[in-house]
Amino acid sequence: MVLMVLSGLVLTARAQTTAGDEVKRLQARMYKLYAGHDYDLFMSVTDSLKEAAEKAGDERVYYRAWANQALFSSNRSRRNRGMQIAKAMQEHASAHNSKWGVYTGTHVSAHIYREMGSTDIARREFQKAIDYAHEYLPGESAASSLLELAKMEMVDHHKLRSLEYCELAMKEPGLNPLHRLNALSIKCLVLARGLSHRTEEETKTEFYKVYQEREKVRQAYGRDDIYGRRIEMWRHILDGDYDAALEEVRQFESEMGQLEFQRIIYYMKGDYRNAYSLLWKYERMFDSIQAGRNAHLLAEMSSAMDVSRLENEQKALKLRNQSLRLENMASELEQQRLRGEALDLSLKNKEVELQNASVKQQNDSLEKYNKDLQISEYESKMAAHESAEQTRRVFLTMAAILVALVFAALAFTLWRRARHARQLEQINSQLSEANSSLKTAYDQLEETTAAKERIESELRIARDIQMGMVPGTFPAFPQRPDIDIYGLLESAKEVGGDLYDFFLQGDKLYFCIGDVSGKGIPASLFMSVIVNMFRMVAKEGFPPEYIATRLNDAVAENNENGLFCTMFIGEIDFTAKRLLYCNAGHNPPLLLARQLNDHSPAQAQFMRMQKNAPIGFWPGLEYVGESLDDILGRPLFLYTDGLTEAEDKVLDQYGEERLLTLINEKPFDGARSTIERVRSSVKHFVGDAPQSDDLTMLCIKCS
Repeated sequence: MVLMVLSGLVLTARAQTTAGDEVKRLQARMYKLYAGHDYDLFMSVTDSLKEAAEKAGDERVYYRAWANQALFSSNRSRRNRGMQIAKAMQEHASAHNSKWGVYTGTHVSAHIYREMGSTDIARREFQKAIDYAHEYLPGESAASSLLELAKMEMVDHHKLRSLEYCELAMKEPGLNPLHRLNALSIKCLVLARGLSHRTEEETKTEFYKVYQEREKVRQAYGRDDIYGRRIEMWRHILDGDYDAALEEVRQFESEMGQLEFQRIIYYMKGDYRNAYSLLWKYERMFDSIQAGRNAHLLAEMSSAMDVSRLENEQKALKLRNQSLRLENMASELEQQRLRGEALDLSLKNKEVELQNASVKQQNDSLEKYNKDLQISEYESKMAAHESAEQTRRVFLTMAAILVALVFAALAFTLWRRARHARQLEQINSQLSEANSSLKTAYDQLEETTAAKERIESELRIARDIQMGMVPGTFPAFPQRPDIDIYGLLESAKEVGGDLYDFFLQGDKLYFCIGDVSGKGIPASLFMSVIVNMFRMVAKEGFPPEYIATRLNDAVAENNENGLFCTMFIGEIDFTAKRLLYCNAGHNPPLLLARQLNDHSPAQAQFMRMQKNAPIGFWPGLEYVGESLDDILGRPLFLYTDGLTEAEDKVLDQYGEERLLTLINEKPFDGARSTIERVRSSVKHFVGDAPQSDDLTMLCIKCS
């Protein structure tokens, strides 16, 4: 028994060693193929690696191979496929209670969200991965997620936050040399551009301190990371050696990067002519790339819309044809039923006629027989013996004839019945085939109707999700005596692009209203991004103009669909009794004067504001904010162009003058009452005309 146990242990150890060697071989091949572009080969090798790692019981390699499949797909313009792989990995890890798999899947999903331009979702997912690792994997390092957040904050020019994430990453347990090198590299890049709360000399001293520490880590690691050349460029710039910095830039792989940093170096040298020339080339190349992307996306969108329209027309035509076929088949079935009834009646009539003919024939025979008997009686008187013999022969002959006639009539009747029975069987077979065809057509019509109802249900769900993102019911509004606020959003279609939002943070009320270009599902998706980003940035306590600038930079950089949004962003400070606001191409709100008493009429006027471009036109815009003192007690009425551009049957618009007259007709009697009065006036003006655009209103009074 001992020998058998030892033999089993030896065989198990050999099997694990063989499986481990296979995992190492496939893992090395995976990293070698990761830099290439053979998608099918990479996916095949990683599938084999997953299978080998699962056999070897290596959980980390198993989920690392799965994560590399998602990242490889995302980096090769297959982001949707990459997101599907990441979600499948998370579901598998949750089902198998693999905490390492859940952390890895969350980190990869956040990475793909960042590549797709959804930076707010990416930040949230990275933070979720960090919190999960700290709670369920206390001995593991979450440095990779912290460094991704540091990169994002560096790109968004949040220098102090980027440095904070780098410090947190360097404090993670089990930090590997590459992560330490990356953290020091990001700190060097942030310090090279300077910090607002430190002098230039202090920042330069801090840069060299971090740079020397980075050099030690790099030498110990044996190779440099992706930031090496850029850090050397900034070191030469800080030393004043601009020629050496230019030489480093010329070795950059990206032509766009070369133009950008050459322009910065020439500008710092004071060579403004070359700096301007390089800026012009950079902008021209950037516009060319953006124009090409926009043209490609527009062509794809147009093609998709044409295909969808043709498919809908084809489905409608197919449904109409099926309806016509059903009507024709029903008519044919009715005609066949009537013909069958007519045949039954004809058959019954023929049988009656045959019976009548048989009876008549029998009557004729009997009459003839009676006549023969009379003749026989007369002849019998003349010759008794001869008449008796002759009568007997006549009787036998007539009986034989009568029997023959009866058998002939019966044979004819049976033949007619058999022929009619065959005809009825053929008619019954035709009716069965027609009934089968009718059932098939009815099943197809039922499937088409179910598909249509499913699409309508999905649109209703999309509308419920969208309406859930804005405060839509009265309990959602603040229940405070010093705040009177109410909002309304009515979409022209199932889903739309209008938005409004507000929330309280301390003694400040943040609010916004906006209108996304276009309608339908694209506008609703863009609207959801704007609302989420507004809440994310506003909750950090930034002023309205900074919020508008952040929103524009975020959505304009990867705005491949060319969508934009007009917005009015405001902040009411109850302590300072002041309104800070920034108008990004939106309709001017109505500002009402403070009422002397409850019976004094409203005195409203349109606010005059700085002109800013709508959000999403192009990145790099600096939005200008404004302020209004002593805002408490003065109602503010905000709206979208769906109100002033509402049209009646003859295409006349509601207009700003009509709105101003309506507001000034009576004293201000509350935010909700004012909005419902305007809504009733617009509906009365429009009448039976269809709603042409989304209608959104927001009324605020703080006291």
